[in-house]
Amino acid sequence: MLERLKEIPPKIWLFASGFLILIVLIVFLLWEPGSAGREFGFDGGDSPGFTVTQNENGEWIINPEIMATSRELYKDGQWLSYDEILKYAANGELDLVSSLWELRRKCPADYTPEQCNEIVKAFILEQYPGADGERLVGLFRKYLSYEMVLREFEQPKGKSQEEIYEIIKKKRRELFSDQDAKLIFGLEEAEKEFQYGYDQFLSEVKNLPGDKKLARYEEYRKGVYGNYYNTIYKREPKFNKYETELYFKETDLNKLSAAEKDPQVRAIREKYFGKDGADRIEKVLKEIDAEKKREDQTAQEEQTWLKAHPTARPEERDKALNEIRVKILGQEEAEAYGRRKALEEDQRRLQGK
Repeated sequence: MLERLKEIPPKIWLFASGFLILIVLIVFLLWEPGSAGREFGFDGGDSPGFTVTQNENGEWIINPEIMATSRELYKDGQWLSYDEILKYAANGELDLVSSLWELRRKCPADYTPEQCNEIVKAFILEQYPGADGERLVGLFRKYLSYEMVLREFEQPKGKSQEEIYEIIKKKRRELFSDQDAKLIFGLEEAEKEFQYGYDQFLSEVKNLPGDKKLARYEEYRKGVYGNYYNTIYKREPKFNKYETELYFKETDLNKLSAAEKDPQVRAIREKYFGKDGADRIEKVLKEIDAEKKREDQTAQEEQTWLKAHPTARPEERDKALNEIRVKILGQEEAEAYGRRKALEEDQRRLQGK
């Protein structure tokens, strides 16, 4: 959870469906590190020697076995300070839920989930003594309760994915304050808000010129993501930015002649990838175009032969078609082309049943 951030990895922009999000959450919640019949979120006290408790003075009592295990498991980490945790969670650079699962995955395989949870508590309390640890453990215990609530949650019928997600957000705030909910789930919730509002945004800008569409797109993202915008922008791969700009300028570019369009597309490529990168993209596109032309020629010659030999025996037909493919595509590409055509034919037969 909390290992020092040296470089934030790129985040691929995909609009996953709300249903997939729920499935992923449930799969994670049901994961068990080698235990039988136990689940995370089950914060029970029936594990002798594995309890972190408080005495009547409010002081934490940590079993020596727990502390020794915790120190051994997490001894190699370079951990963020408490203030850094709050800072990076607030701007989206740190995902507290993913970080918790990183800690849990270090637990020995034969530990029950509740034992692992106690190990995590011990780590937090030792790594962040005093009020800081109290605050983090408080969030952790609430998150365990949230896991149980989510596990028991049944999706209501007749609701859209957006409506279901709103119900989940409300359930979170029944356990967490709004401030804490944003600290833990804020970036995820902003991403869902962006997803659900994207179609409406597109309808609002559809008649604008490409440059204005792109400017409005960044305004829309800033409005939705707020404190997370800089993190989102920094993580976004260059290729995604390139494709986004092309997408919003596509209508304008398609109105131009090739002589006008090509330099503008080239300029966009150089903007994101530099001259060498733009050269590589153009080389790949030319290779793809040449391959498509060869395959089109192959298909045309195949059809010509088939029309000229409607009564050919199967083995004669297959031999002739293979010769056409090898002549135009070469041996290796001809074999790949043949496999793809066979697969397409199988799919057509299955769809026709």
